[in-house]
Amino acid sequence: MAYRIDPSPTGDGTQLVRYEREATIVVVGCGGTGGFLAEAVCRLLLGRSARLYLIDPDRVEPHNVARQTFDKADVGRFKAEVLAERLARRFGREVGYSVLPYDGDLHAQVFGDARSRLDLLIGCVDNGGARRAIAATLDERRWGYAYPRPPQPVWWLDTGNGRNSGQVLLGNATRPEALRGAFVASGELCRALPAPSLQRPDLLDAPPEPRPLPDCAEAVASGDQGPTINQVVAALAASYVEKLLSRTCGWMASYFDLDDGTLRCVPAEPKTVAAIAGLHVNAVAPRARRA
Repeated sequence: MAYRIDPSPTGDGTQLVRYEREATIVVVGCGGTGGFLAEAVCRLLLGRSARLYLIDPDRVEPHNVARQTFDKADVGRFKAEVLAERLARRFGREVGYSVLPYDGDLHAQVFGDARSRLDLLIGCVDNGGARRAIAATLDERRWGYAYPRPPQPVWWLDTGNGRNSGQVLLGNATRPEALRGAFVASGELCRALPAPSLQRPDLLDAPPEPRPLPDCAEAVASGDQGPTINQVVAALAASYVEKLLSRTCGWMASYFDLDDGTLRCVPAEPKTVAAIAGLHVNAVAPRARRA
């Protein structure tokens, strides 16, 4: 059986809910991958009632011009500010931004100001600390709310890459117990998936810091990253956003290698989710009771 992900707050597709927006999307990281992805997302939101926010504390440096979505005139300005202004002009929509490091207590508030069919937090970061902050947002919203008013679910789309390979991971549950009843067989729907931090716990490990870590442009210049890798990751992540908006997404992860010419997509299905969560498959996909 093929399942499709229903990211809406109801999760079961059986209740009529009035949504003020189709989507609220926050992109954390506006460098190599984030810059390309932000523009792709803005295009996908054309004609939709949605809000887009960009978050990045870094400024444009001279070496960013050749490898990222910036011009010489942007050097010295904040990346998030430059992209937000550019996209707002190009697509005729308001684009919010923040030049502070991502903080769930501050930035996740944008998800609560109106009901959206899709609340999506996209991570285009390359370190464990930033990913831990994003994971904490999901954890707090699911487990830290005041009963009896649960928050709307926020989905986390994480991007990452090496020199010529990478992955895109999608999920919303940071703890195994949140995956009980994730699949609804009667409607072939999936309403919860392991968060990227649960699929790949190693992503939360901060890298050693014997010296300042290079950004994407420096990595390309030194040969640590291929010159087109960020565009490829951004395009793959954009396909997830497209499918989530149309409620046709059936993937929970994708892995690719440009050197080997391979792309492997992991479908959202009970056996895989149960294995990651350490639960019985009947726990994540309860069988329908017979009348």
